[in-house]
Amino acid sequence: MKKVMTICLLMSLVLTNFLNPQAVSKVHAQTTASKSTWLWHTAEIATKSAELLHFASANGVNIIYLQVNKNVAIQHYKDFIKSAAEKGIKVYALDGAPNWVAPKGAIYQDQFFQWVTEYQEDALPIERFSGVHLDIEPYLYTGWNSNYKKTVLAYQNLISKAAAASSSLGLTFGVDMPFWFDERMYNNTFGKGTLSSWVISKVDTTTVMVYRDQATGANGIIDLVRNEMNDANKQGKKIEIAVETLQSSEGDFISFYEEGQFHMDSQLNLVETEFSGYSSFQGFGIHYLQSWMNLKP
Repeated sequence: MKKVMTICLLMSLVLTNFLNPQAVSKVHAQTTASKSTWLWHTAEIATKSAELLHFASANGVNIIYLQVNKNVAIQHYKDFIKSAAEKGIKVYALDGAPNWVAPKGAIYQDQFFQWVTEYQEDALPIERFSGVHLDIEPYLYTGWNSNYKKTVLAYQNLISKAAAASSSLGLTFGVDMPFWFDERMYNNTFGKGTLSSWVISKVDTTTVMVYRDQATGANGIIDLVRNEMNDANKQGKKIEIAVETLQSSEGDFISFYEEGQFHMDSQLNLVETEFSGYSSFQGFGIHYLQSWMNLKP
């Protein structure tokens, strides 16, 4: 009887897949490119570590950008990073805010690196961060509009100092950058040119926030990130293409929240196909872990 039931079940699965070919394609739709994701709700590493890492591992995540929260006990960081390492996932120390570019804002970055330095010294190798990832977003600071040149210079000073600090700790350094930085110029003690090209030159991997839910078209991911991909190719640097899964108030075209996981995978596959021959293509950043976990199929 069990044998008959097994045969019937197998026939049912075959028939279902024949009548619904999407059932097969969904299994294979996920991009094979490297993926990273942001973990902003740091306190969850104390209560949901296994759940978070299981999802990340099952979805091909190689790197987690974990925001530094000094209110979370150090032991939780050690346990989480060790568990992540056992699944082949690296963890980068994440921080940054628009007010870092304020006149006295550099102190926040200094405090961040002081915390990372002390943490690395105290942790075992398997418990240590593998990199630093900054999300400063200087264009959200009021000075971006009222005193653009001064704000950009402050931002460049922060990035330069962070690159040196990361290097001294032996950590990979990356930053988040909007796709439209290739339209913003600078002309100061750092020279002159496009802000995107300057950022790419200073970091190991630039995560370009191309928050669109379509790969192709004039307002699609591919066209919006092409300048950065070509520039990084010339500079021998890496670009990570970031997309959004959180619901956005800026319009339905920003995030994959409305379309879901299958549509996101199909679009990322198109992007990967377009840029797979680029030495600058690092993979994808999915913003962010908790919203991704809640994304509909």
